[in-house]
Amino acid sequence: MLKRLTKNLGLKLLAVLVAFAVWLIVINYADPVGTNEYSGIHVNIINSSSLTDKGKVYEVINNSDTVNVEVRGKRSVVDNLSIENITAYADLEDITIMNTVAIQVVANKNNDQIDSIHLSRNMLELAVEDRKEMPFTVNIVTTGEPAEGYVRGEITQNQNSVRVSGPESVVNRIARAECNVSVAGRTTDLATSADIRLYDKNNNTVTHHNLKTNISSINVGVEILPTKAVDIEYDWTGEPAEGYVVTGEPRADRTAIYVAGRSSALNRLNVVSVPASELSVDGATKSISKQIDINSYLPDGVRLVLSEGDSFDGKVNVSLDIEELQTRVINIPIANITTKGTPEGYISEVLLDAGDGEEEPARRVVQLPVSLKGIEAAFDGVTGVDLRATADIAAYLEENGIQVPEEGIYSIELQLTLPEGLEVAEPCYADIRLQKEAEEEEE
Repeated sequence: MLKRLTKNLGLKLLAVLVAFAVWLIVINYADPVGTNEYSGIHVNIINSSSLTDKGKVYEVINNSDTVNVEVRGKRSVVDNLSIENITAYADLEDITIMNTVAIQVVANKNNDQIDSIHLSRNMLELAVEDRKEMPFTVNIVTTGEPAEGYVRGEITQNQNSVRVSGPESVVNRIARAECNVSVAGRTTDLATSADIRLYDKNNNTVTHHNLKTNISSINVGVEILPTKAVDIEYDWTGEPAEGYVVTGEPRADRTAIYVAGRSSALNRLNVVSVPASELSVDGATKSISKQIDINSYLPDGVRLVLSEGDSFDGKVNVSLDIEELQTRVINIPIANITTKGTPEGYISEVLLDAGDGEEEPARRVVQLPVSLKGIEAAFDGVTGVDLRATADIAAYLEENGIQVPEEGIYSIELQLTLPEGLEVAEPCYADIRLQKEAEEEEE
């Protein structure tokens, strides 16, 4: 069997080749009809101004701007075409009330020799709505923190607003426009260009291929300022009503603040002084309290530094205590009354009323009543035993022009040594007897 198949093998191969050649001749001579398919052809949109000029915007939906094309014609014609020769388009002047547009296809080669062209879809589908334009203020949002000892200062921008246009439903979703700028770790001023981003109320970015802005970015400058801690000094002025006194120093809920500014300004600032005129006690009969804005007393170019979560805005509550003076009589024992400045050659003695004589002199407690005034707290724990009084005889004699005193009794005002916060309400006097010393008899 094998021998029969291989017998005259050359003639048999020649016969096959001749038959194939005859077939090719027949095919080329007859030029039969055939089809070619072209996939993924993009549909070009023309005359879009017919919608946009009416304040409309459109969007292709359902991927209807991509079609497959089948071309039918003589084999010699269709085999000579490629996908680059096939063009699909939709003319928006022919849009229907259903927002569809018929898709047309042409071949830029042998178009008049093509029998037919079939499309996988015949209509371009559009979503059409009104175009809306709105302005939005551009907010600058800084992220990160400057280096330790520095804070963010003023922010400047060359544009404050952006105009956004696009489909009404998309524009209506926009809640704000922002530029994000990082200041993390900075110690010097920042100048940069920042892209504008649009956000909805849920902080999601809003994007759409039909959404347009008149600008895409703005130039932003951010000050980076050094900081410094400074003390606040408070003072007061005036006189309270008669019988009242100021007790203590002004009390405030802030005695120091952090400030920021250029180094030249901070170097000159060591303390913030609140003038006494802010706290006047003239005629006051009770403690006063006032809110003072520290910002008013910061130098130009210096501002407060607010830490995160701190609601302090520079307004400080300051108070000053005013109390009514109390008057009390305290008895000083005679043992606590002394004299000084006794003239040479004299002896002095303090004379006080010893009472009604019911007790023997050696057992009587002889006391001098003294009227003192001060705030109530100043009297706490004070008794006559704690007080000391002195009669300055020399000062009395000089004041009265007495150079050589006569023996006798003189009423001299006492000088009292009192605890802090107390003073004499009325002058008090003691009778001082001056007597010459007895001369020694000569032997």
